[in-house]
Amino acid sequence: MAKKERCFCGSGKASKNCHRVASDSRAAHLFKLYDQVETTVESYFKHTENSHQCFSGCNSCCSDFFTVSEVELEIIMDEIHTTWTEQEIIDLYKKVMDNVRTFQAEHPDLDNAILTQLDYEGDLNKFKSFKGGKTRTSFSCPLLNQENGKCSVYSKRPLVCRTHGTTHFVLDKKLNSVESTVCEHIPSRLQNNVVTPDVTDLQTRYEEIVNATTKQGSLYIRKMPLFYGIRALASMQGYNPAKSAVLNRHNLDMSMQESDSMQLKKAAAMK
Repeated sequence: MAKKERCFCGSGKASKNCHRVASDSRAAHLFKLYDQVETTVESYFKHTENSHQCFSGCNSCCSDFFTVSEVELEIIMDEIHTTWTEQEIIDLYKKVMDNVRTFQAEHPDLDNAILTQLDYEGDLNKFKSFKGGKTRTSFSCPLLNQENGKCSVYSKRPLVCRTHGTTHFVLDKKLNSVESTVCEHIPSRLQNNVVTPDVTDLQTRYEEIVNATTKQGSLYIRKMPLFYGIRALASMQGYNPAKSAVLNRHNLDMSMQESDSMQLKKAAAMK
């Protein structure tokens, strides 16, 4: 990322003082999608009499078991190592390690599926089984501020958090007709569909951004639970809170095309 490059968002600020990503990077494309999601949601509620079922101060979903993409983890780590104090980062890393150890003790089979490069379809059954029985962990997201109940990286939060409360599915018609409880505040998914915006087209765009695709082929970039992802990138940092520059930044500094090519070559070399 050139030092004098202006931020892609149009703020007029230098990239290093704004979003801190290259203009054609995967992260830049994702930030633009984030804006689309927020615009879609805000516009929907502005032009209807419906009110959002999720409300400020509620953090029930912050204990849900969810996974995030590699680029989202890089964005979060960049935010943490650029804006947090060393003690705040130390406290976060301790919390992350506690979360991982707790999860390993409670769900050893799923932990093994997360940490090993096994057949994806086989591992997927473990995830489905887990989510079908208990969708929540026994602990909240490590990025949740326990004192005020708010997200500590709210402006950089992943897409799954931005779209939570909308319960539309794009997978198949059969799934769209399945009734379920969303959370203790939203008892009916199907009724919730009627009063929330449909952002499934933006979910499709999200998958296009976070995975690698070139003329030579495509590669599904495996997502990870947020606490595992932070641990992995923190390990690359040597768990050093004094490092302001995140080591793994290809999704932030490379163009999307360069990043795709690099990841496909890396995957081919591992076969």
